Amino acid sequence: MKVAVGFRLVIGAMSFSPSLPAQATGGVSLNETALYSLYAKRHAATLTFANLAITRAADGEVRKAAENLARAHRDAREKLERIATERHLTLALPEHDTSTVLLEQARTSLDGKAGRAFDSTWVNVAHDWLSTLILDNNRVVKPQIAPELQPVAQEHTTWLFHQSAELDKLRKKFK
Repeated sequence: MKVAVGFRLVIGAMSFSPSLPAQATGGVSLNETALYSLYAKRHAATLTFANLAITRAADGEVRKAAENLARAHRDAREKLERIATERHLTLALPEHDTSTVLLEQARTSLDGKAGRAFDSTWVNVAHDWLSTLILDNNRVVKPQIAPELQPVAQEHTTWLFHQSAELDKLRKKFK
């Protein structure tokens, strides 16, 4: 599948590129507010991505996986917003981020597809989406945050990994 391979290559390349607006060379550049704002942006983009399959998937398992992904990211975003409010942080979602590019690529990959072709593509894109967020969190975000925020980033990585594992089960169905 040439499209999937190309998509993975682009996703892989994005993982190593500077994609965060708050990114600076050397030292810590993301404070708590910026980190929470970044995660809120990624939750919002993932919700939008999941809604593509909720509304268009032909396979019930794909719709259910998309619903679970949407619920998880909606709940996580709400929890993050509560924590920000408790800490008196004002979230300002970055305009552009890795998730912005992921969403554009997902829409392009899914454009014109229906039925099994849509479902298979969405499942593969979802896997690549989460893998990219995991890599980006580990390689780009974590080096930019202070030691006291490292547990937040690690928990986020683990949470994304568990979601990815759930999608991998469905991915096997569409190979």
